[in-house]
Amino acid sequence: MEGKVTVSRQEPVLHMDTNARRNFIKFHAKLGEKPSTTVRFFDQTDCYTVHGSDDTELVAKIVYKSTAYVHPLMPDDKKEGLQFVAMSKGNFELAVRELLLVRNLRVEVYVKRTEWQLEYRGSPGNLLQFEDILFANKEVLVGNSIISLQVKLVAGQQRRVGVAAVEQNDCLFQLLEFLDDDFFTELEATIVLLGPKECLLPQLEGEYASVKTVLERNGVMVTVPKKSSNDDLLQDLNRLLRFAKGQQEEANGLKELQMVLAAEALRVAIKYLDLVNDAGNLGHYELKQLDLKRFVHLDSAAVAALNIMPKPGTHPSQPSYRWQSILGVLDHCRTPQGHRLMAQWVKQPLRSLSLLNDRHNIVQCLLESPDTLDLLSLDYLKRIPDILMLTKKLMRRKATLQDLFRIYQVILRTPKILKALLELEHATVQSVLCDPFKSFLEDLTGLKQMVEQVVDFEGIERSEYLVKASFDSRLMELQETMSELYSKMERLQSKCNEELDLDGKQQAKLENVAKLGYHFRITLKDDSILRKNKNYRIVDVIKGGVRFTSDKLESYAEEFASCRTRYEEQQQSIVEEIIQVAVGYAAPLTSLNNELAQLDCLVSFAAAARSAPTPYIRPQMLEEGSGRLVLEDVRHPCLELQEHVSFIANSVDFEKDVCNMFIITGPNMGGKSTYIRSVGTAVLMAHVGAFVPCSKAIISMVDSILGRVGASDNIIKGLSTFMVEMIETSGIIRTATDKSLVIIDELGRGTSTYEGCGIAWSIAEHLAKETKCFTLFATHFHEITKLADNLSTVKNCHMAAVADTTNFTLLYQVKPGCMEKSFGIQVARLANFPEHVVQNAQEVYHEFEDEHAEKQTKADKELLDKIQEAIEQLSTAGNNTEINEEDLTQLVTQFAHDIKQLDSDYFKSVVATASDG
Repeated sequence: MEGKVTVSRQEPVLHMDTNARRNFIKFHAKLGEKPSTTVRFFDQTDCYTVHGSDDTELVAKIVYKSTAYVHPLMPDDKKEGLQFVAMSKGNFELAVRELLLVRNLRVEVYVKRTEWQLEYRGSPGNLLQFEDILFANKEVLVGNSIISLQVKLVAGQQRRVGVAAVEQNDCLFQLLEFLDDDFFTELEATIVLLGPKECLLPQLEGEYASVKTVLERNGVMVTVPKKSSNDDLLQDLNRLLRFAKGQQEEANGLKELQMVLAAEALRVAIKYLDLVNDAGNLGHYELKQLDLKRFVHLDSAAVAALNIMPKPGTHPSQPSYRWQSILGVLDHCRTPQGHRLMAQWVKQPLRSLSLLNDRHNIVQCLLESPDTLDLLSLDYLKRIPDILMLTKKLMRRKATLQDLFRIYQVILRTPKILKALLELEHATVQSVLCDPFKSFLEDLTGLKQMVEQVVDFEGIERSEYLVKASFDSRLMELQETMSELYSKMERLQSKCNEELDLDGKQQAKLENVAKLGYHFRITLKDDSILRKNKNYRIVDVIKGGVRFTSDKLESYAEEFASCRTRYEEQQQSIVEEIIQVAVGYAAPLTSLNNELAQLDCLVSFAAAARSAPTPYIRPQMLEEGSGRLVLEDVRHPCLELQEHVSFIANSVDFEKDVCNMFIITGPNMGGKSTYIRSVGTAVLMAHVGAFVPCSKAIISMVDSILGRVGASDNIIKGLSTFMVEMIETSGIIRTATDKSLVIIDELGRGTSTYEGCGIAWSIAEHLAKETKCFTLFATHFHEITKLADNLSTVKNCHMAAVADTTNFTLLYQVKPGCMEKSFGIQVARLANFPEHVVQNAQEVYHEFEDEHAEKQTKADKELLDKIQEAIEQLSTAGNNTEINEEDLTQLVTQFAHDIKQLDSDYFKSVVATASDG
């Protein structure tokens, strides 16, 4: 999408006579209710309309930023009318882009033939019919993926899930099958990994109801397509797949299709997207098995907690994009394909040490060669168009000679990129980047030679994309006529400069634009000279100057345009042949596109590391299970990019069997959440191949990054804050291993204090004793800090603050040990609460504190008396020779039970009292 979209407030008029209004209202009523996720547009020839209260309000806000443009469409009998909003074609396209790409809604467009009928339909995962509207002359910065699911119950509580993912931009099918629990934990990780816009389910009942909940929680639109069992998957794949040279062109033997559920899901997806009926897809798709073990497991809670992705609709050109998310921090890409790949990389952190070392090696090499980094980022990559979109136009036979020439320019520019990389003389750069570039350029040699033989390069200098006249005698005649006319226009240009007394840089320029044809242009300040001369007339005034013409120039321009139209008609068959040949180069073009995207991402990592307020450093990556995580002076990359923020760095040091958990206490607003997020963010960045915001980083590779930070109500899905918290935390407990990183913030706040504390304690204890993963546990339940007394691998730390009777200062520094207070009242004072409210809070706090202490003292005394009594009974029984063994056992059991009811502090008191006695 474009960074800035101009909204026209010019509202078109809907022309409908009485009969047409009546018929349209009847037709609209017959359509009946539609899903709330669908918006219907109606092509009224001279404008577009939407109808009904929901659609009109939504579209009016998108297009006009106001609901004042909603009007009633009244029938002739003045009965209840139908609301509508009218919009121009440009505003219709703006609305469609917003609905499909940002709001993830479906769009239907109805057109009037003899009767109204549905002409186009699109959804977030199926943009084919709207590609010209969405992506014509625009950068495609979003992926276009859809998944299809099949679920089958197996033994016990497990479900077998088959997934087929279709990435239409990359012409890629990915299949996988896995066993999952009743919470669909693995499916959620797959959704995070693939980032689909839409998911196809066979139904919404039974197991699929739970699947639907998971999908909607992750912002994925759910569709139940019409059932069709007549489609032959093998037949469709034989037509769609691109088989390798020498490979038997038969899908029947492909090992991926042994995954029966996934294969059925793929059949449904191919039918829903109608891929076979688009000639541009035939012979271009690739089929792969997706291996989840290649990537670090991320759940949706971690994606939200670490602010990995920006808000929907945020464009890289917006100033806030850079510091809103981790993607924004790292995305300094120069190409659309780079932007798309970067969004994929941050959601797919790697678990391969060799691949990560390759990425880190290349980033380090680029940082050590700043001139080459600048040359690639600021010059070469900036000139690379979206090869993937150009290739798709080729495959759909919609490409023009201009598109072909843009591809040719890429083939010309890539050797310069290759030369710059080779001069680095770096082994990893050579193997990962240079060797593939060489291979793809060799494969594209034929395409380069064809363009040079066929395209008229002299015409391109005049912004005309034509076939060389030498290909056809009729073309030669038209070319000679056009050359002669152009020479005449150039002579008129010279005459114009003499008549207007223009010289040097101020001379009139001969230009050609689509709507005006050939004309002259001078600067705005020479406007007065032009108006005095009656031989010329102004046709347009723009920021760049005044456009004008003369009778003779207009005559030549019209004749030239006529010749050019005939030339283009004559060359059409030749162009079609050229495009047909160019389609055969789709595979190496796609590979070149992917290689340039990878280079763009690695250059972007280097640019991000260098441009940070404090430059990032290379992390030392260790094998999984090494049990070390050391981050010195770790900073949060988003926060430090914000103006007027002076970030205070902190450190973390985990070592297997020495320390695997930090329990962090401290005042509200003291920086606990920022600290734990900084650690999670640094580990994620290291696993995507970027450098990290630290002064030193030793990171054992993790198998998952799991988080629960800042849960809130989810009213739409009927979930309370506490329920959201419990769902996220249960996923952590089920997924985490001793190789995981877990960050938890303020667990247990959504219920009563004692219940919340109990839940938080048990989860912390489980992670520390059983799972033994790296854990950062921020809490206001100070009782949990006592875990460190019993478990040597648990350490306490706190966010330092200084307070006295009048002043309160947050230091944002992590210090050893726990903090006994949360300083909530002092933070309220910092937030400028009225002083009388703060004083009242202080008084109520002291009352509760005194009351609690009094009750506690009383309870302690009663319980101690009870224990003393039990001790005396045991002592008496022990001296009584007549008591039987059963009674004695019962007394001991009762005593043990009473002891277990005591906190450790109580037990110490009992022991002390008994000793005194």
